[in-house]
Parts: sequence; C-alpha cells; structure tokens
Amino acid sequence: MTGREDALDALAETLDALDEHLKVSDATVRRSEANRLTILHCHALFAMVVGPLFASIGARGISGPTFAVVRLIPGTPYSVGSLLAAGGLILAVATWFRAVRWEMVALWIVLSWYAIISLSFGAAVFLWLGGGMPDEAKPSVYAPFVYAHVGVVLAVHLATLRKIRRQQRKAAS
Repeated sequence: MTGREDALDALAETLDALDEHLKVSDATVRRSEANRLTILHCHALFAMVVGPLFASIGARGISGPTFAVVRLIPGTPYSVGSLLAAGGLILAVATWFRAVRWEMVALWIVLSWYAIISLSFGAAVFLWLGGGMPDEAKPSVYAPFVYAHVGVVLAVHLATLRKIRRQQRKAAS
C-alpha cells in the first residue's frame, strides 16, 4: 500500500467511527427527551389527581396541626387543590403539544403548590417548636421535606426548559 491509500483507509475508519458516534449520540438524546417528556406527563397526571383529592379532604381534613398555616390561605383546600389540578392540566396539554412556554407556566403553577404546602408545613413545625401550638399538636416534621424535594425536581425541569427555549431561539436566529 502506498502512503496515500493508508491515509484514505485511516480517513474512512475515522469517518465510520464518527458516524457510529453520531448514531449513538442521537439515540441517547432521543431517549433522554422521551424520558423527560414521560416524567413531565407523570407530574401532570399526578397533579390532576392530587389536586382534586386535596380539595376533597374539606375543612375537616385540614384541621390537623400540620395544616395550621395552609388553613390561612383563602378557600383552602378548594383553592389550593384547584391550583394544582389546573397546573397539571396545563402541563399535560402543553407537554402533549410541545409548547415549551406553556410547559414552563404550568411547572411554575405546580411548583407554587408544592412550595405553598412545603412552606406551610415547615411553618407549622416552627410554630410548634416556638411554643405556638400545644405539645400534643405536634405537626409532621418530615412533610415539609417530602414536598420540598418534589419542588426541587420541578425547578430542575424549569431550568432544563429554559435551556431548551434558549437553544430554540438561538437556532431560529
């Protein structure tokens, strides 16, 4: 073989390897996108289920010490449950149609519900620790963290959507 043939063979191997790398990268990106959309649909579904369930507990259902602060929100549990359900519905439709801006709006709504509940449950713990509630009315200490961690996950989704929108705008210009 000549030096030229060796160079062409090496170039062909490099291009084949590049082609294979691009195929694997493309498959990875598609799988990641499908997983992200599935997770968004799950958030939407659970919000549409949990919202009405939260509203259905009624005034007696939020009489416990953990709900001491959330009870101060006008119309609770109906207003707070409706907020979550509406966010879930918007998220479901926006994700189905890949309307990134509306996905972001919906995630903010759903995130606000988790923040309200987490902060309210956390405030109840601080009220109890500060002596603002009787000892036998001890609120759930773990509950604020349960809702806060879901809020963090939603914030990560929002950051991802912001990056996607930025990339879309960049590609369009």
